[in-house]
Amino acid sequence: DKMSDSVTGQTVVDPKGYLTDLNALKVNTASEVGDIKKARLLLKSVTTTNPKHGPGWIAAARVEEIAGKAIAARKLIRAGCEACPENEDVWLEAARLEAEPANAKAVLARAVARLPTSTKLWL
Repeated sequence: DKMSDSVTGQTVVDPKGYLTDLNALKVNTASEVGDIKKARLLLKSVTTTNPKHGPGWIAAARVEEIAGKAIAARKLIRAGCEACPENEDVWLEAARLEAEPANAKAVLARAVARLPTSTKLWL
């Protein structure tokens, strides 16, 4: 396996190769497409019934990201920022999902304006 090496029972993971391989993952099989559809349905239910639950918005955006739907992921996480404006993690995910650094900076500026004492946002 090119991503890991076994040394005396320990696994060593090359972080750069691991992230590169994660980015290369694509949804290919019918079962994976079905899993994505089920996850979307479940997470839509989570965000509808409990819109103040930040991890639900993050998970929904990540499902779209994994499915290769970056625009849908950004749209979902923006809705999460509106529903959970006090949740640092939702803001950080919104910044991470932005394709352009200038857009990510704008997201973080809005987050800091909303949560000026958040150390997570400043770091």
